[in-house]
Formats: sequence, structure tokens, C-alpha cells
Amino acid sequence: MAAIHSSVNLDDPNAIPVPPPDFDWKQHRKYVLFMMFITYFLNSVDRNIIKILAEPIKAEFGLADWQLGLMTGFAFATFYNLVGLPTARFIDGGAVRRNIIAGGLALWSLATALCGAAQNYTQLLIARGLVGVGEGTFGPSVVTLVSDYYGRSERARAIATYLIGLPIAALVGMTLGGWVADHYGWRMALVVVGLPGVLVALIVRFTVKEPPRGLSDGKFVKIAKALPIGQVFRTMTKKKTVVYLLIAAACASFPTVGMTAWYPPYLQRAFGMSLSELGAYWGIVTGVTGALGSLGAGWLVDRYSAKHPRFFMIFPALAMIISFPFFVMATLAGNFALALVFLVVPATLNNSWIPAALATTQGLAPMAMRALLGMFVTFAANIVGHGLSPPLIGLVSDLYGASMGPAAGLRWALITSATLYPTAAFFFWMASRTVDNDLEK
Repeated sequence: MAAIHSSVNLDDPNAIPVPPPDFDWKQHRKYVLFMMFITYFLNSVDRNIIKILAEPIKAEFGLADWQLGLMTGFAFATFYNLVGLPTARFIDGGAVRRNIIAGGLALWSLATALCGAAQNYTQLLIARGLVGVGEGTFGPSVVTLVSDYYGRSERARAIATYLIGLPIAALVGMTLGGWVADHYGWRMALVVVGLPGVLVALIVRFTVKEPPRGLSDGKFVKIAKALPIGQVFRTMTKKKTVVYLLIAAACASFPTVGMTAWYPPYLQRAFGMSLSELGAYWGIVTGVTGALGSLGAGWLVDRYSAKHPRFFMIFPALAMIISFPFFVMATLAGNFALALVFLVVPATLNNSWIPAALATTQGLAPMAMRALLGMFVTFAANIVGHGLSPPLIGLVSDLYGASMGPAAGLRWALITSATLYPTAAFFFWMASRTVDNDLEK
């Protein structure tokens, strides 16, 4: 962590007091990072549990694949983004991020449980929208919170550490959810994974300390007023890296989210797996590999980008181009064991671009724009990935499936979505050519 006293100008009316010298911020940040991991774990379980429950939900409500995609993706992503952008603006205006995270966690946890109480498709859509409302507060809050605790040379590793909540959720939460769904029904699975978040929300609210803005940079400047969203967008998109990064994030998220949303139903249709089997195998493959991929990406990016900032974007480009052929081979495999073996590579690399991308946003933006720039990237990824990918893949699956059957239709819909891997790689590579000049000095 940067020295925290030398750069504070006590005569500056905008400066805030130096943090109490007897409080160990560097030690506390380890606890904060652990709590953000727990929160993101719950975030990921509550967001994704619905995907392994897609088949029994489809059967109970008599849904088409495009309706499943609308429920698993679009309803969530729409509200996530509608809430996320104004939340980011509040944060850049000085709002207390700890309180926002705690409130959002309580809301999305209750909303997940409400999904289990839905009596029809419309109610389920509304409840999924409320999950998005709650989780839309977390993304912009946690990135800037962690960035105030961890400086540029260790930021990607810190972000990667809390991001392993996603693959651990796949390993533990999906396995538990599949078992509960098999024995007690899909509704009970949603209640079981949803309600614990309310308790964790109280713990976050009363134990996590809000750091001074700029703590890791040694600059304690009080932010008095948030800048308009439009002004921030126009200012930041003058940097070519930002434009390339927005396009790359959107392209990368489409096949990534498509895999998490539609591969579990595909495995059930193609190979007749039960919910318990699916939860266990899917959790192991995506959980272990995803955790290794996230931590490895954070370590590599921090290690090599200090001297060569281009590596922030070169690594994601390589991850995307390598994922493409293995994803296609997995989807064409003739048995589920071979499919899962091939799937290990994209499962490891799919989300490895996120620590690098989010860490880069915090370096590209001045302090008063950090939350909004991070949210712009998240917006691009979510609107295309969570918003468009599930329903569009579902629609293509319905079209193919009319002549091929439901399993083959979904197989070729997934392969079609994978063509965006090389596109994402190209734009990450383009960003690598400009990032040196666009980083804030």
C-alpha cells in the first residue's frame, strides 16, 4: 500500500483528515477482501442457480427456450444496468460503498428466495428483475472499494481474489442447489441459497470499514459532487483503449455467459444427466478451473504489467483466442466426459479477462470517474452477455431445434455464439496497442 501521509495537503479545503494513525488499514483490507469474496460468492450463486434449474422450470411453466433465456438473462441484466449506472454516479459523488453493498446484498438475497415462491412465469420474471436490482449495486461499489485498499501494482490480484467467488459458487453452490432441487424441488433450492445473504449483509454493514478515497494512492481528496454520466462517458471514450475495451468486454461476455446459461441444459438434453449429477460435475469443472484461472490471471497481470502495461490487454486477447477451439470441440464431443474435458480450457480462461479489465479501468480513469468507467465496462458486458446472450441463443436453439431436435439445436446455437471469441480477442489486442498512452499518470 502506498504511503498514506506524505501527499495529504491539510490546507486544502477539499482534503479529508488523515486516517487515525492507530488503525491498521493494511491489516483490515485483508478482512474486507475476504468479505467481498463471501459477498460475491453469494452474488454468483443467487445469479446463476436459476440456470441449472432451467429444465424443471421450463417443464412446470411450459416455456420455450427463448423465454428461459429472457428469464435467466434479460430480466436480470436490464434491471442490473438500470440500477448500476446511477449507483456508480452516487459512488463517484462520495456515497458510502459499504452501506450500498450491504443493502444490495439483502435485497438480492430476498429476491432469490422470492423466485422460489413464483406461481407463474410473470412473477418469476419480476423476481429475477429484483435480483438484478440488488446485484446492480455491488459491481460499481466493490471495484472502487478494493481499489482504495490496493494500489495499481497489486490491484488485479485483489480483484481476482474476490472474483473467485464466482467459480467457488459453481463448485459449492451449484452442487448444493442441484442436490436440494433433486430431493426437495427447484423452489426450495432457491430459498436455501437465497436467505443466508441477509445475515451476511448485516455483517458487512457493521464490520467493514469504509476507506478514505485514494487510500492506496496516498491522496485523501473529498469528492463533493458526482459528474454527469454523459460527461464521464464523453471524456473517457476519447481514450481509444476505453472504446476497444467496451467492445471487447461485450464480445467476450456473449459466449462466456452463453456457456453458463445454456451448457447445463445442453448436458441434460444431450446426455440425460440428473440435477444432482449436473450440479456436481458442472460445479467441479467450472469451479476449480475458474478459481485457478481468476487467481492466475490476477497474478500474471500484476507481475508483468508493472513494466509492460500492454500485458493488461494482451493476456485477455490470448485467453479468448485459445478458448475458441476448445469450446467448439467440447460442444461437438460425443459423450459428457469428453465434453467436460475439453470444456476445462474455456472454463479456466472465460472469466480471466475480468481482473485485467477492471484493474485497467481504475488506471484509465481519474478518481472521480472510476466507478462509472468500471460500470460502463460492466454495462457493456452485462447488456450483451446477460441481457442478449441467453435469449438469443435460446431463440437460435428454437430455430435449429425445429428440424434437428432440442439437443442438436442447442448444440449448434452454442457453437454459433462461440464465433465471438476471436472478435473479443481482436479488440483486446487493439486495446493493448493504446493502453500505455491512455493510463492516468
